[in-house]
Amino acid sequence: MSHTKCFKSYVVFFLCDPHVTAKFVIKSGVYAYVGSCGKSCLKRVTRHLNRPVKKRWHVDFLNCAALYAVVLPLCEREVAKALASRCDYIPGFGSTDDPDSPSHLFRCQLDEVLQYVGLTV
Repeated sequence: MSHTKCFKSYVVFFLCDPHVTAKFVIKSGVYAYVGSCGKSCLKRVTRHLNRPVKKRWHVDFLNCAALYAVVLPLCEREVAKALASRCDYIPGFGSTDDPDSPSHLFRCQLDEVLQYVGLTV
């Protein structure tokens, strides 16, 4: 039986105007992108907040303004699963390595994310 190491997760919030990116249709609103901290959480979060010129991941192609980010003491998959059952989401966005989650991009505000994953402010 193999065990996948569980890193802390991060959620980066974006303010989006309506647009189409690759095969994804984005409506206007605040979106929460869930990722895994891996070996360098600060580096990953900074990449998303600074909107990289070299585009590599689905999230890099969002035509949205980065707002802020939070780091959570939960696995990426736990957070995505909790949000998928409560928030609107973009099917297939950022979840190619997580077949149990329909997405990693959710139309959700910070207070909702914290509430849905069992944390409070």
